[in-house]
Amino acid sequence: MAVAAAALLLAAGVRLCWISLVEIPGHGGQPVFLPGDRVAVNKTAYGLRLWPMSRLGYVRWGECRPGRGEWMAFNNPAADSDSACADQGPVFVGFCYAVPGDSLWVDTAGGVHRRRPADGRRCRVVELPRKDAYVTITPDNIQWYARMINLHEGAHATVIADSLCVSGHFMPSFRFTHDYYWVSAASPRGGADSRTFGFVPDTHIIGRLTRVLYSWDTEAPWHSRLRLRRTMMKVGREDVGQ
Repeated sequence: MAVAAAALLLAAGVRLCWISLVEIPGHGGQPVFLPGDRVAVNKTAYGLRLWPMSRLGYVRWGECRPGRGEWMAFNNPAADSDSACADQGPVFVGFCYAVPGDSLWVDTAGGVHRRRPADGRRCRVVELPRKDAYVTITPDNIQWYARMINLHEGAHATVIADSLCVSGHFMPSFRFTHDYYWVSAASPRGGADSRTFGFVPDTHIIGRLTRVLYSWDTEAPWHSRLRLRRTMMKVGREDVGQ
């Protein structure tokens, strides 16, 4: 009995502090992931986010930034900040396309580029905010920043006559208190990414995806539902350029 209890405590500790599982939903993350993939998440890869945030606030031990191209798990950054703490929101997966301080060009068709497109198409230029750094408010970024301030910066922001008003004061620039990341989906035509839910703040990052532990195909006959070829498959990095 004591051995079983110790094993259960050890398993709970590992799950709480080191490794957790995330299941790829029905729509999947093709071509990288398939529906039914169970993927291991290393919760210490970017520093251990202490739980529960409802009591501790945001505390992370050994914090380091995700790298471009790394697949990570994070809580939905578009959830209402007044209704739940970050660690209580739905878990999403995606790869880090841009890190704090990077500039992105978002064209009118929804394409996202790390460099200005050479064909001269109209783009909005947006800088990923860095913690404790000021960013200048422009017509290109004002809607993005207003949304992030309302969701994650503990202030109320509105856009009035192309100007940013924060808690009753017009601001030509704003100092963010978190690092923010742009997260992309496996397929640019499917799946949610930062084009829909906005930048991902450091408070919402859970950890890095490491391996597909196993994959379960619910549409296959019962005797062949386990996708053996995907068992313990390593999750690689995406090529996002320089």
